[in-house]
Amino acid sequence: MTKNKICGFWTGTYLCTVLLGIALSAAYVNLEESAYYWDFAAYFNMFNQQGALLVESPSKWLSQLSTSIATEDYGVAILVPLMPFHLVFGGSRLSFVAAIVAVYLVPAVLFIGRISYQEAVSETPSRSWIAVWIAAFLYTPFWAPTLRGMPDVAGCLALTAATYFLWKSRFLTREPVISGISVGACLWLAFMLRRWYAYAAIGITVSAAFFCLLQIARDRDFTALRNAVLGGVCAIFLIAATALNFQLPLIAKILQTSYAVLYSGYKTTFVTQLGEVGSRLSYLNWALIVVGLYISVLRGNRFSLFCAMASVFTFLAFGRTQDPERHHSLPIFLWLFPAYAQAIVSLVSVPGLKSRWSSAAMAVVAGFAFLGTFFPAGRQLLSPVGFVFAGEATLPLRLDNLPEYRRLIHDLVDRMEPNDRFSVFASGPVMSDALLFGMNRDLVAHVGWMCQVDSRDRFQPDALKSRYVVVTDHPVTHLQLGAQICVTIPNRYILEGKGIGAAYKRIAAYQLSDGVTGYLYEQVRPVSKAELEALYAEFRKKYPGWATPEW
Repeated sequence: MTKNKICGFWTGTYLCTVLLGIALSAAYVNLEESAYYWDFAAYFNMFNQQGALLVESPSKWLSQLSTSIATEDYGVAILVPLMPFHLVFGGSRLSFVAAIVAVYLVPAVLFIGRISYQEAVSETPSRSWIAVWIAAFLYTPFWAPTLRGMPDVAGCLALTAATYFLWKSRFLTREPVISGISVGACLWLAFMLRRWYAYAAIGITVSAAFFCLLQIARDRDFTALRNAVLGGVCAIFLIAATALNFQLPLIAKILQTSYAVLYSGYKTTFVTQLGEVGSRLSYLNWALIVVGLYISVLRGNRFSLFCAMASVFTFLAFGRTQDPERHHSLPIFLWLFPAYAQAIVSLVSVPGLKSRWSSAAMAVVAGFAFLGTFFPAGRQLLSPVGFVFAGEATLPLRLDNLPEYRRLIHDLVDRMEPNDRFSVFASGPVMSDALLFGMNRDLVAHVGWMCQVDSRDRFQPDALKSRYVVVTDHPVTHLQLGAQICVTIPNRYILEGKGIGAAYKRIAAYQLSDGVTGYLYEQVRPVSKAELEALYAEFRKKYPGWATPEW
């Protein structure tokens, strides 16, 4: 093929894949209710804020972009390539998700799919590319955070580029300077877009070092060792130089923070972590990955094995801090895809089987996995063969009793004076302050912020000065038992009318989702010093360092 034909082929493939991706996104978003909260709303809200600021004052937008890169955990740099979608299509949820799909997900899919395919096929031409393309496009771990409004798949594009440069240079032993600079730039870019990708950088670094030393020991090539060291130094120097130059305040903050302590509430056991990650792919997908790894060993597909080891090290590194959520799992599954592709290529290329039918079978398997993971109708229809889709569903966000939530919001808006505040002693998908002001942005100005996670927030006593509070029966939490007593204990006291609860009276009840009953209380008198001390005495049974504040 000529260069023009190659360019035309990939342009056409990209555009077709984007159109299919946007169609799937539209079908998913159309099933949702506008009840976005926490990470599902954070970047969506920033997408609209950044778009409005860019139109209002491009100079201010550039200035705050620089500040965000230098200082913020949730940096807005990841949204910069998405701004054309906001300018052209507006700030709807579909515009946001479609932007992530077109700018980040599809390029990452095509990139990792193509590399995996090239390393999986033998020297004989294969017709399995279409099957690998379909499998990559419908690979559910890429879509789970994307459809929930998290743009973290952007980091997968940078990591795939880093993986490519490492592999092409035989782990920096060829053209070490330019290869090291390229790898360093890609790894820093992933970290700059989302700082937690630092764990993925550790994973691929350890894996690359292992395979590089293994290769050098086998070949006894000390020139290669010297080149690898030079390339590694170049990569480290570029990462350090760019991070210190553009992100010094953030780096200083990271070095002074113990994230293992800060996020201890988000961490469970190793077995639980394995189960959570395992539930994000179907049993059939896992079986194909295992088969792919076995075939990789037999055929000497070292690329697949190198990526699999990077996946394992990333999981181990991240799991020391907290349990990996959907978006945190992205690099883990990114580097498992080459093994998945190896299995697909091998099955499609089995002698005696028509590639057309075997490719169609792989497409059906990938399609079933997608439908069963993301669409309620698909999950219900395919329930007799549940092994074909992921155990962890990522269904469109909906609330069972939406009118009751709207009634609660109406009551709050109707009752509150301009200076009144409300606090919510619940923290989960059924009820939280973020859920309520996500449904009505007018509530943001009235929120009395409270603790959601003990290890990260501690209890916020100012929440007890809010005129109105929302509590639930039963308590609503989203982490392991005992990680959110700053929510559950005040919730119980107010429900039972004891301690701090004696300062409140119940004024309304609401039937929320999942059989939970919500209650709206009004404070009839200030919480006393003795009541606050009794509350903190309860807290100190688990956290002795939580001193009672001045009151």
